[in-house]
Amino acid sequence: MEEKKTCSTCRYFRQHYVRRARNQFVPIPCGHCGNPRLRDKKPEAPACQRYSEKKDG
Repeated sequence: MEEKKTCSTCRYFRQHYVRRARNQFVPIPCGHCGNPRLRDKKPEAPACQRYSEKKDG
């Protein structure tokens, strides 16, 4: 079964985090796109025409 294309699986998506403790960061349900730098992207949002699959490693 093919994996669903979403912002979280795109190489350009940058997850946003909040600091919970001195050295602990927790992901929050938003981020931005780095191609071009667009705001207000949700990880579960459907991928746009600029989608490029994230490479592991």
